[in-house]
Amino acid sequence: MVKASRGTERPHTLRRLNVPRSVELRLDSSTDAPAALRRNGGWLNVVELLDRYRTDDRWWTERPIARTYYELLLEDGRRATMFRDEITSVWWEQKYG
Repeated sequence: MVKASRGTERPHTLRRLNVPRSVELRLDSSTDAPAALRRNGGWLNVVELLDRYRTDDRWWTERPIARTYYELLLEDGRRATMFRDEITSVWWEQKYG
């Protein structure tokens, strides 16, 4: 038997998972890829660009998706996923897990 968590969440409550958050970035002037990102008031440099890919979806709807994703290795050893919304030119961080 599982003990009740006594949390405020209820089984019928829905919440979105992995909602992107806006992020402040410095871009590499030659590649336009992220070079550093702001976290907790300070800047973290990007040590390595691990992957880059583009997604175009729902082009047939009123709200199409066009994004370029960047998988990054940061100087503190953590990985981060950023994407640029190619329609609005806004950068977002996508957290997983």
